Amino acid sequence: MKKLSLVLLGTAALSMGACQKNANQVAADNVEANAGNVAANLDAAASNTANDAMADSMSNQADALKDKGDKVADNVAAGNMTEAQGNKAVNAM
Repeated sequence: MKKLSLVLLGTAALSMGACQKNANQVAADNVEANAGNVAANLDAAASNTANDAMADSMSNQADALKDKGDKVADNVAAGNMTEAQGNKAVNAM
């Protein structure tokens, strides 16, 4: 029983440690979510576009936006830019 209690206690401690994020990581997650939302909107618009070339272009833009969002989020997490700067960079695309 003591071993089980120690295992559960250790697991709980690790879980709590994993939940704690620093402010930069929270901001980076927000930037990445923003990029994902904008990209999802582009994908949805592409799906509703009758012109195949335009739909392909919009899908490519959505993919590029997701990639840029990941890179910008990495910079926010590293403290190289603020969340506001990151969102501005993502939305400028």
